[in-house]
Amino acid sequence: MKRNLKNIFFGVLLSSLIVYLSLVFEATSYEIFLEFMVMIFMMIILVLKKNYLVEKEKIISQNLLELEAQKLKEKDKLLSQRAKFVSMREMIENIAHQWRQPLSQINSAVLLVDDMLFDKGIKSIDIEEKLLEIESQTEYMSKTIDDFKNFFEPNKEKKSFMMHELLQRSIYILKGNLKYNNIEVETNLNNTLKCIGYPNELQQVIVSILNNAKDALMQNKIKNAKITINSKKIDESISITICDNAGGIDATVIENIFDPYFTTKHKSQGTGLGLYISRLIVEESLNGELNVKNTQDGACFEIIQRISNE
Repeated sequence: MKRNLKNIFFGVLLSSLIVYLSLVFEATSYEIFLEFMVMIFMMIILVLKKNYLVEKEKIISQNLLELEAQKLKEKDKLLSQRAKFVSMREMIENIAHQWRQPLSQINSAVLLVDDMLFDKGIKSIDIEEKLLEIESQTEYMSKTIDDFKNFFEPNKEKKSFMMHELLQRSIYILKGNLKYNNIEVETNLNNTLKCIGYPNELQQVIVSILNNAKDALMQNKIKNAKITINSKKIDESISITICDNAGGIDATVIENIFDPYFTTKHKSQGTGLGLYISRLIVEESLNGELNVKNTQDGACFEIIQRISNE
């Protein structure tokens, strides 16, 4: 189009020059020449305006097409996300069906062992502690199945809970594993923070992040391994930070760690879904935020949870 305008413009100028020279040579009056030049310039303006309007209409049409394409893309993405939710729900229901009986048998075995020890007069604090840990883990696994199933329910019931109690319960779930691997857990918790929301789902997120911190500390063979958990109020929200001293996340992949199936672990140790599902829970169900950054010592995850999760 620019080339056509240029050709038209130079063509008009050339015509004007020829006419001008002919008028000069014929000694025609100066007034006639001026009138002719005004007419030429008017023609140029009309041509330029017409081309401008045509080009403007093309741009508007292109923008409308791009907008419609974007809307279709977003619609397809939403449909795809819903299809994934349906598939995930079916998968979790299948897992629940397969896990219920083994978990029940494990709990029954724990009770049986406890009764046998009592009958034989055997008392051991260590054995009692281990049996309680097994019972706690199986209970947690059973609740995890229910929590993931309920995640897809539109009419979930919200509960009131104390944040420091939820954090302490989350730590207790991993207490044995953390102690076995000599990982210290330091807590700086505000004991007055009360929330309304879905405590079990938030607990899944916290346990997942703690597990990742534990794995990083073990993988990097950190001496004096440590996880620090803080909670504080920020305006109408609560900030929970979980930081480790495992050296941090590689800067080239830190932007991808919340992507599905992305993992820095060996295939036998991780599927790459833990952090993806954690962010999904925080953003979609808890109406909050889940972010990560590197500090001087290691990685630091932050969960922003609204005090009243409306």
